[in-house]
Amino acid sequence: MFSGIIKTMNKVLEYTRNILFQIAVSALLNIISWVVIIAQIKPNAEQLPLHYNIFFGPDIVTKGYYLYTLPLVGLLILVANYVFYRYTKEREEFAAKIVVAVTMLVQALILIAVLFLKSIIVI
Repeated sequence: MFSGIIKTMNKVLEYTRNILFQIAVSALLNIISWVVIIAQIKPNAEQLPLHYNIFFGPDIVTKGYYLYTLPLVGLLILVANYVFYRYTKEREEFAAKIVVAVTMLVQALILIAVLFLKSIIVI
């Protein structure tokens, strides 16, 4: 009964270990962050909260187009880590794989931050 589930899980784990899959997921998360900002938040020169503190509420309020820096930094991290991966994959395979996995984690955290900001910004 469980052998089929275990085989399926092993196939999924082998697929997610693929570096191109991880880079594609990272890029997809970054694209989703851009789409959420452009389509749902629609920042412009108006004042928007960019940081939220649980004690005081929004504590960093600035021009809305600064919100584009979140996915832009994510994109720069993605490109830099991919270049690092290509450079080090032959020399230090473990470090190269860790960098790609961390890139996916960073992109997920950026998307969570964008979704959280979307929930507190009332337009």
